[in-house]
Amino acid sequence: MKTPLLYLAIPALVFAGCASGGEEGKHATPDAFFDLKGYMESEIQRLSETQPEVLKRIAIDGRGEEKTFDSLDYEKELDIFSRSDINKVAWLDKYRVDSVYQGGQLARLTYTSKDKDLKTHLLEVRFSDGQVTQVHVQNKTESIVADVGQEIWYQPAKGYRLASRQSTALTEEKEVEVEVEFLE
Repeated sequence: MKTPLLYLAIPALVFAGCASGGEEGKHATPDAFFDLKGYMESEIQRLSETQPEVLKRIAIDGRGEEKTFDSLDYEKELDIFSRSDINKVAWLDKYRVDSVYQGGQLARLTYTSKDKDLKTHLLEVRFSDGQVTQVHVQNKTESIVADVGQEIWYQPAKGYRLASRQSTALTEEKEVEVEVEFLE
């Protein structure tokens, strides 16, 4: 009768060993992708504290105007970048990742969507000496009612830009461009 207990104990020990190894792996899991939301939060804080003078240009269907500002609400201004964050473990298999190294340092990360239903189709981050020099995002949403395409760029030393195209079933296509240039 001692033999059946031995056979029951072996699988229990094997499963216990597997479970403990799995727990260690959970705690060591790194971010799935570049943490765009976290990066933008730190940039929002930096810009909110320094409040550089900016030149803001807005054009709607080619008609534009520009104005200089002493301060902006960067939480609102840069929210579109935070909403384009793809850093979700559930999306690990939804994006193709390409990295480029120059001189042994990471120069560019590119995430391209494999699923056309995801809003963010492209996220490209460029680096120099370990610092982000540019973020480029392409978003696209399609529905029966409207198609919206957005392309956004952020350069921490220069400013940011948004180009948006929207067409609906009931209206003509509308193009909006916003560019903010840091003057200081």
